[in-house]
Amino acid sequence: MVGGDFYRYDLDLLKGLAIIAVVLYHAGWCKSGYLGVDLFLVLNGYLVVPQVMRQIDEGRFRYWTFIEKKIFRLLPLVLIVSVLSLAIGYWGMLPNDLRFLSEEAVAASTFMNNVLQAITTQNYWAAIYQKVLMHTWFLGVLFQFYVVFPLLMLVVKRRMKMTLIVLTFLSLLLYLLPVDSIGNKYYLLSYRFFEIAIGGLVAIRAPRVSTSMKYFSVVGLFLMIFFGAFTIGERAMPYNLVGGTNTIRESFLPREVMVILTVSFALMSCFQSHTDNRLTAFARKSKILAPIGRMSLSIFLWHQPLFAFYRYFFADELSPSILACLIGLALLLSVFTYYIIERRITINITSRVCLVFSFLIVNAFALWIYQKGGIVRDIPELGIREGETDPMIFEYYTDRIYQYDREFSQDNSKKKILVIGNSFARDFANILLESPLRDSIQLSYHYGIEDCPLSRIRQSDRIYFFGWKHEVPEVVWKNLRAGSEIWGIGTKNHGTSNGIFYKNRHRPDYYAQKTTLRKDFFSVNRLLNEEWHGNFIDLLSLSLQSDSTVLVFTSEHKFITYDGKHLTPIGARYYARLLSGYIWQ
Repeated sequence: MVGGDFYRYDLDLLKGLAIIAVVLYHAGWCKSGYLGVDLFLVLNGYLVVPQVMRQIDEGRFRYWTFIEKKIFRLLPLVLIVSVLSLAIGYWGMLPNDLRFLSEEAVAASTFMNNVLQAITTQNYWAAIYQKVLMHTWFLGVLFQFYVVFPLLMLVVKRRMKMTLIVLTFLSLLLYLLPVDSIGNKYYLLSYRFFEIAIGGLVAIRAPRVSTSMKYFSVVGLFLMIFFGAFTIGERAMPYNLVGGTNTIRESFLPREVMVILTVSFALMSCFQSHTDNRLTAFARKSKILAPIGRMSLSIFLWHQPLFAFYRYFFADELSPSILACLIGLALLLSVFTYYIIERRITINITSRVCLVFSFLIVNAFALWIYQKGGIVRDIPELGIREGETDPMIFEYYTDRIYQYDREFSQDNSKKKILVIGNSFARDFANILLESPLRDSIQLSYHYGIEDCPLSRIRQSDRIYFFGWKHEVPEVVWKNLRAGSEIWGIGTKNHGTSNGIFYKNRHRPDYYAQKTTLRKDFFSVNRLLNEEWHGNFIDLLSLSLQSDSTVLVFTSEHKFITYDGKHLTPIGARYYARLLSGYIWQ
């Protein structure tokens, strides 16, 4: 409904397009599909803002009644999806991943997941694939708007429209200016406010447009959210040394411009036509797209956990047949929750008690998991014992190398080794400390090569750097001591998720599992090797088996990595053995 006048079937059509785009984006099949979220934000503003302002103007707005309605609209489905996700995670997730899922469940049920993601992940585009409840950041933005917007309007009351225009302009300005990280701009309400508010401003005094303009806006919106990143053009990015890929691409048109175009087309699509038209008639009679739009909340909540769990337990890529099955399952679950919960739920004493009880149970379960650090059972293959092992043991192991960010001592009886780079470089430092060299070297570590103290470079007998040779600044080469060398550290990988292997823990061949790496990893490793001209620690080739796979477990039946990328202590010793005779000469 808009203004209580009549039902806008065409808006269901737009919501249907938006949810399809978001689902295909999360499946990895539509690079600009994330723009469907921007369409959702505009539509929410178009539907909610004028109703709130009209009720305030007429003196019949009840803030807590409004908030309660929004809670009952969103929270029941969030709790159902969260508790089922936690149950699956409890069964098969490894501690780090289960701990983060429990954080997400609490944040989702309190509508704060956008804040959690802004703090922890930052890059939505790189992190979405195996994050089960990450997508609920969107509900956090919406609910925070529902909380803040009516309060602001109640304060200004007689100048609501002017205040909303000013706030919309300020939010848009914040979004366009380079004042914050891309992660914060994606997740936080202050940068999203303009999309919701501008939809409301248009709804307050929505002009009527010609039928041809209506068609133009819908076609423009369709092309933008489904094909924007393709038709505008792309440029290949440098290889990601950790991910082993160069398939991350950016549109030649800045993302901010694509968002503004999507918002503009969405606003025009919301305008009413001078007369009824085929688009409205199609939406009214549609048996697929409009119903999908009406079920968009359920579909939105169900699809990502299904995709994420499949990627976590089975394979990173979604084939057409697998994608069809997962979408079909998401639709079945959505039909159930839409007709049994969304359409039937009412606000009364019983439903309030049930909702509060459910909220407490789900969050108690999530907090219990979080308190245990995700360690809900013994995991011998990681050396983890429930109730005894520090849940941050592996992060501490990788990050212990930060304590070596210091100058060399004056002891010249030991070789001075400088390691530079990110967590993969810290992994290599751990390999050194687990090797026979540990008692004959002085280790120093620094994260960035551009700001590495020249005093350390001048004293180093050898420097190991995780990165491209051409990224080494000239000043580093000029300050090398006589006889000192810089070596490149190669990439490594033992699978995208240990969950793929851990789910098979009851199989007799569990410890014999191997993984086949994407060709991208070999491509980037080859290019690194060629650039370093032999001064290269080729970890990938050393770990490669005769059948072009890599091991997941050591001969002691321990995981080599705790997340597919970063080494466990046993994994560091595994690589130290592989490098024996190769570098410990």
